[in-house]
Amino acid sequence: MFLRTGLLLTLAVLLAAGFSGCRREFINEDPEAKLRFSTDTLHFDTVFTTVGSITLPLKLFNDYSTTLNVSNISISGGEVSNFRANVDGEPGDVFTDISIPPFDSLYMFVEVTVDPNAEALPYVIEDSIQFITNGNEQHVKLIAWGQNANFHYGEILCDTVWTDNLPHVIIGSVLVDTLCQLTISAGTDIYMHGGSAFYVLGSLKVYGVKDNPVTFQGDRLEDFYQDLPGQWEGIYYLRGSTNNVLDYAVIKNGIEGITSGFSTNPDLGSFLSNQPVVTINNTIISDIQNNGITSLNSKIKATNTLIYNIGGSNAALFMGGDYTFRHCTLAGYGSSYLTHQAPVLGVFDYYAFNTEIVVQNDLSNARFENCIIYGTIAEGDEVVADTLDTVTVFNMSFDHCVLRTTLTPALLNATDCFLNQEPVFANTGERNYCPTTGSPAINAGIETPADPVTIDIRGHIRPFGATLPDIGAYETEAE
Repeated sequence: MFLRTGLLLTLAVLLAAGFSGCRREFINEDPEAKLRFSTDTLHFDTVFTTVGSITLPLKLFNDYSTTLNVSNISISGGEVSNFRANVDGEPGDVFTDISIPPFDSLYMFVEVTVDPNAEALPYVIEDSIQFITNGNEQHVKLIAWGQNANFHYGEILCDTVWTDNLPHVIIGSVLVDTLCQLTISAGTDIYMHGGSAFYVLGSLKVYGVKDNPVTFQGDRLEDFYQDLPGQWEGIYYLRGSTNNVLDYAVIKNGIEGITSGFSTNPDLGSFLSNQPVVTINNTIISDIQNNGITSLNSKIKATNTLIYNIGGSNAALFMGGDYTFRHCTLAGYGSSYLTHQAPVLGVFDYYAFNTEIVVQNDLSNARFENCIIYGTIAEGDEVVADTLDTVTVFNMSFDHCVLRTTLTPALLNATDCFLNQEPVFANTGERNYCPTTGSPAINAGIETPADPVTIDIRGHIRPFGATLPDIGAYETEAE
């Protein structure tokens, strides 16, 4: 009996083993089948101060009851990428026919190597891993820091000081919170990653100096990107933001330059309260995809400010407000990347949130004094103004300005202005917007003893010699 039972058990084991060896493997061929990943982005967030590498794991999950065949895994940047991968112990940048059993997973490891001494190396190095499963394409992002810097990833800031000890790189935007202040010291470089914005609910104090400005720009350092617009979102002063100062700042490469007056509160009933207040001195805004300054019912005072190479308007002022521009140059001449088509300056007492909601409010003050507002639109409509049918307060004036416009002096409320006379800049192709010999702007401004502007944007004494000040942001030595 014992022998018979033992024989039966042996046969059962052998039969089971035989059937197991012949079992068919079922492959998932569903074109909708996808991998699941342990993360959608691998952040190599150790700052590199010397040549070095970091390896991070990425886990691939098969959540199906059948085997999933990944036909291709590849580093998008290929052989020139800073990133490399290892799958099942095999290193490389391309892998094919990787199978993951049902309800199983697979580890791959990704390494980045960085040489922070490479001059053109960006602060943020990006790539991605591409996965193709049954023709279905998926990506996992790869982000590493290329140089030593202060990195800010989606931070809310309060009562903080940024200095120039290291550059500051913004990824995923930052917000200066309500009743809080961020102070930025002279010489600080701020690099904005693609898609990032600088939001201000509290106060932003930027204190650059003549030879050491504070710079906001995109984080790509290659020569190709130096003048390229649209690399980041812009600076946004939200409703309730107050006591903001921009002294000797450079703002470039954004989709927007400065935007003031939008709200996080959808209630339009209280929209006009909490008017943002911004003071801008000795600042350059350039190479912007849309508007240099966009304002919705804000209070802005700008002095010695240059705005040029703008895809939209240099300044678009909506829904009334209180504006004073003194010794500013707003120039619309286009660039290699931008065609000048919108008016340099637009002043409106309303704003259309959509086709059904249009809000109108008093323009208590829009004064332009000793300013150049000029561009190359063929029709000459570089200064435009508009109000709704129901006219509210609309106090707009131009005093001792050089303007290109089809509006009459009466509509402009213009005093001693030069209309449709070329300002004769030194060299717009070389970004030199200083008036030169023959310019009507030279020695043609008005002095304001109560609130004098004693220097120009470069720190030169204004006026030059025993003359009247020049119109615009620059005081020239040409006669």
